[in-house]
Amino acid sequence: MTLKQKIHNTWRKGRIFKYQTYKKMGIARHRKKVDLTLLLLLILCIAVFPFFIVPKAPVETCPEVPVPEVVSTEEVHPDLGDEPVIPAPQTSLDEIEKRVQLGELHIETKGLEKGSSLLALLSQSGVPTKDRLAIVESLELMINVKSLKPGLMFILFKNQADEIQGVSVQISEGETLAVLREEDGSWTPFTATGRVETQTIRKLGTVERTFSGSAKKAGVPDSVISQIIAALDGEVDFVSDIHPEDTFDVIFETKVTAGGLEIGSKQLLFIGLKTHQKEIYRYAFTNKAGLTSFYDAQGRSGEKAFMKRPLKGKSRLSSPYGRRRHPILMYEIFHHGVDLAAPKNTPIMAAADGVITQLGRKGGYGKYIRIRHTEGYETAYGHMNGYRQDLKVGSKVKRGEVIGYVGSTGRSTGPHLHFEVLKNNKTVNPFGKNVISAKQLSGFELEQFQFAAESLHPDFAEHRAGKIPPVPELRPF
Repeated sequence: MTLKQKIHNTWRKGRIFKYQTYKKMGIARHRKKVDLTLLLLLILCIAVFPFFIVPKAPVETCPEVPVPEVVSTEEVHPDLGDEPVIPAPQTSLDEIEKRVQLGELHIETKGLEKGSSLLALLSQSGVPTKDRLAIVESLELMINVKSLKPGLMFILFKNQADEIQGVSVQISEGETLAVLREEDGSWTPFTATGRVETQTIRKLGTVERTFSGSAKKAGVPDSVISQIIAALDGEVDFVSDIHPEDTFDVIFETKVTAGGLEIGSKQLLFIGLKTHQKEIYRYAFTNKAGLTSFYDAQGRSGEKAFMKRPLKGKSRLSSPYGRRRHPILMYEIFHHGVDLAAPKNTPIMAAADGVITQLGRKGGYGKYIRIRHTEGYETAYGHMNGYRQDLKVGSKVKRGEVIGYVGSTGRSTGPHLHFEVLKNNKTVNPFGKNVISAKQLSGFELEQFQFAAESLHPDFAEHRAGKIPPVPELRPF
């Protein structure tokens, strides 16, 4: 923890200590008036103090009389430090999280959207006005609520009657803030550091019928399965390439609180597949540009192709690339992309890692996003119904990450995605053999990758060496 974080944490604990003291004295509701009164008294004392300082008359000194030493019998508790001792609340964050594990409470996870506020977030979750104001007021003791950044994930704890019992948020890597309801109906602010632990989990299994079903049965979360399919898109067809008795090896990362509650999104770190035809081993690595891709043990990127159908759901090719008769303009025109018909609000994914260069309305395209990738490639997405809230020009996106939703904005006859692939500003067929050449890590980045990969998987050396041909039998002379 940095010095700045330590100062902030001490300040928050002091604010909570003062609030708890006022609460014990029954004056918590009037704490602003009490603070103002104490401040005025302090100013008054400072103002009149000089008038009480008068020169002392010299006095004759008397012989010193030895005073017997008094041995104090007061015991000082060794655990008491310099920080303020906060009265223990009736409810703790660990306790409320354990109640979730027992099924007594359930949670709702809400992200703070750009341009929104905590009050609006709580309102959308059905929290009554009185509780909303109390929660925000208690949180204000620890942090300026207006400074909360978009994207922060709030956990709302509710009982079986859907009544709010607490709210928590992880404001930094090591610090959690919470506001919890006490038995008397009042709200208690809570701050803690180092209570969220990052755990690495490994799951192995054998395919029985389908990969997704077998992975889920082995304990791989749905979100991680989606990451696996996106990471191996273009390399593995999970319908035709996977057969019963094929094996998989998955490593992912999750965050767990001291109360045993899993929070945040889970991140895929490694995927290994042994099929009847090939073996694939891919390790996640974040490069110096901040983009995460999957590499084999030699440091070569496994992502060689764009996602041809960047939709999370079934789609139909309603119009191919090339010349066609336009359904609205009613004359022949060159179609610079492909149209993928899908239900309205079907999630649209980024076809590859990149940076958003355009986001907004663009003529007949309607709501439109354009993403710049490597090697001079770009992708464009048109007729969208809407964008993901936190995206803007300059946002970095990963392959398979949701960027928006299917719609029918602009010049369109029905809900579909208009998808384009461009190479050096010229469109090419998205269903053709357009590939981003495999990247090869080198130098310090390669060393970083291989060090991390070796620490992650016990068989990394074997993956890097590849298959060793069998030693031929010795023949007698």
